[in-house]
Amino acid sequence: MTIRTPREIVVDQEFLAMRVPTRSGHVGLRPRGEPTVLAVEAGLIVLRLGAGMRYAGTAGGLLHSGRDTASLLTPLAVVGDDVESVSRQLDELLSAPSEEMEVRRTLERLETHILQELRQGEEPAGISKAKP
Repeated sequence: MTIRTPREIVVDQEFLAMRVPTRSGHVGLRPRGEPTVLAVEAGLIVLRLGAGMRYAGTAGGLLHSGRDTASLLTPLAVVGDDVESVSRQLDELLSAPSEEMEVRRTLERLETHILQELRQGEEPAGISKAKP
């Protein structure tokens, strides 16, 4: 598993299993699974290693997994051996002003606006929304 930010590689370790947060819930992945691409939400990633557990807090990102690899690209990430310290570090990073996080918030607003526009285009013919 590799977790990479624009500035550094935060994690580069083999894993037995991992759980990542997505919009539809947590997704579990294992080596030799089907290749997949996931949009990861901000939150806690749980990594099960041969020697125990590791935790990574991220601002979300894009995860690509192959048969024997997994790579998460994220604007920021922290890693540790206990949930409390990772959560605390992530909260501190997310509350600090950051150019990467501002870009992410702008992209989220743009995505929301595009989805709203697409949904308005899906209204059945003859039905119109009243303007406020």
